[in-house]
Amino acid sequence: MKIDFWTLALQAINALVLIWLLSRVLYRPVVRVIAQRREAAAKLLADAEAERDRARQATAAATAQQTELAARRDAAMKAAQTDAEAARTRLLAAAQAEAEALRQQAQAERDKQLVAQRRADEQRAAALAVDIAARLLDRLPASARVAGFLDDLVASLRALPDSQRQKLADLATPLALVAPRTLEASERDRCVQAIQQAISRSAPLQPAVDPNLIAGLELRSTDLVVSNHLRADLDHLQHELSHVDQHA
Repeated sequence: MKIDFWTLALQAINALVLIWLLSRVLYRPVVRVIAQRREAAAKLLADAEAERDRARQATAAATAQQTELAARRDAAMKAAQTDAEAARTRLLAAAQAEAEALRQQAQAERDKQLVAQRRADEQRAAALAVDIAARLLDRLPASARVAGFLDDLVASLRALPDSQRQKLADLATPLALVAPRTLEASERDRCVQAIQQAISRSAPLQPAVDPNLIAGLELRSTDLVVSNHLRADLDHLQHELSHVDQHA
């Protein structure tokens, strides 16, 4: 086989020219297009990454906002529960206070009724005692309503301080000698004589009648009363019974 070097050289030259032409006309534009597309792809990737970052940030912000809203909701619920508990406590305390006030009021009303009932019972008992005493005295002689009480009245007068007995002796106004009935002349004289001797008084006494005494005698001045009669004994007994009831 015979090789034609001139033909081979021409073909090599043609190849080189073709390569040069391709590099000048086709390669550089292709490379430029590839570079542009690479840049566009890089930009798209960067934009996608930025968009993804923004999406992540939005998601994080939404999550944080949701967490904050949940925390606010929990705080609001706790505050509402605390307020409700406080309101319930206040209402319960107010109800208990009102119930206690009503109980105390009812107790006070019951105590008042009991006191009124006890006083009414005491009054009825005193009235019954007076009635019994009056009926018993009706069976005795009339003199028994006076004679048996003079000695104790004289003893009470003698037991007074000297200053009081002296004051009774020096009074210019008459002393009232009170009896449950009109005294007989002999009874009056005997009572006047015994009382005058007890207080060393010469001035006369003024007889008076007070049926409420039931039985006994009472000596009255403007500022002093000396008693020895059944009414005073009954009043004293009633006072003692009331005093015992108050301390019971």
